[in-house]
Formats: sequence, C-alpha cells, structure tokens
Amino acid sequence: MRILSSGLVLFLFAVCASAQGGQAPSAPPDITVLQSKWRIDMYNPALDKDPLAASKEQQQEELQRQAAAEANENRIRQGEPALPPVVRKSAPETKSAPEAKASRLKAIYVYELKVRNTGQQEIRTLTWEYVFFEPGTTQGVGRLQFVSKVSMKPGQTRNIVVRSTEAPAGTINATKAGKNARDQYSEQIVIRKVGYADGSVWSSALH
Repeated sequence: MRILSSGLVLFLFAVCASAQGGQAPSAPPDITVLQSKWRIDMYNPALDKDPLAASKEQQQEELQRQAAAEANENRIRQGEPALPPVVRKSAPETKSAPEAKASRLKAIYVYELKVRNTGQQEIRTLTWEYVFFEPGTTQGVGRLQFVSKVSMKPGQTRNIVVRSTEAPAGTINATKAGKNARDQYSEQIVIRKVGYADGSVWSSALH
C-alpha cells in the first residue's frame, strides 16, 4: 500500500512539473533594438498643390470669356438676345498673416527604430510598440503599435521609419514643442510579434 501511495505521489509530482513547464514564458525574439527616436515634422499642405493653379484658372476664365463673346456676336447677327457676361470668380478671403500660417502648418510624427536580427532565421515582419511614460516614473501615458514589413537576414541591421498623425500621448502643441519634444517623456520599445520567412511566428503575451 505504501508502495502504491509513493508511486501516486511521484505521478502527481510529474504532472505538476509538466504543467508548470508548459506555462514557462516564451524566449525573447531574436531581435536587438539598437536605437529608437521620434520627432515632429511641420509641413505646409499648400505647398503640395499646383503652384500654377491660379494661372491656369485665369487662362480658363479668359477662354470662357472669349467663347462667350463669339457666341454673343453670332446671336446678335441672328437677332437673338446676348448672353450675360461671364462673371469672374472672386478671390478667396485673405486671412491675417498669423492665422494663415497657423492654418497652413500641419504636424506629422516620425517614429524611427534601428534593429538587428541576432537569430538564425530571416525576418519578414515586426509588430512593435513605442511606449511612453511620465519622466522618472512607470506611469504610462501613451502606446503606439506598428506593423512593419522588413527583409532582414541573420546578422543584418535595418532602420524602420513610420510616419503617423498620432502624437506620442494626448495632444502636443507641435508649434511650441520644438526640439525639446522628446524631453516630455521616457520611452520603451516592446517587440510584440516577429514573422519569419518560413511562415513561423513568435508572439509575446500582452500584459
């Protein structure tokens, strides 16, 4: 009976050990984060428009005026009433200089990551997070997740650049943040998922 009890205890111990082994945390991905940084770029959407647009509109209006004048000459010869003259489009209301500058400038946030493949497999995709904290604390204030396509063979290093309209946390006065914007937070890069060339995937658990 004691032999049976001892055997049962050993069996239960083995089952518990096996269960605990199945819950062991996954090994970290074969990725080394070498550098991370972000910045704010200001741009003027008006600069993306055709600089000759106003001139083209004037040319179009002139052609319409000439066409209307010829049509009226023909109508008068035939005893028909003339068409009303072409009305020129009024110019848009001009804003004051400060208002115009504020309305033109837009902010784009650029997040950059430099990583190295330290494993034995080629990496094709990375799911990563840029996490922001209050300086000197562990209080999270922002978390941005990106999925990046890469082609990174073992030993290779890649620079990943993502442009987004999302700010690191909340709302930033981009016109005043300037070069000190990064001083507002402490940062951390978290690799969430790695996709390999053979189709396999490494994924970490979200906490």
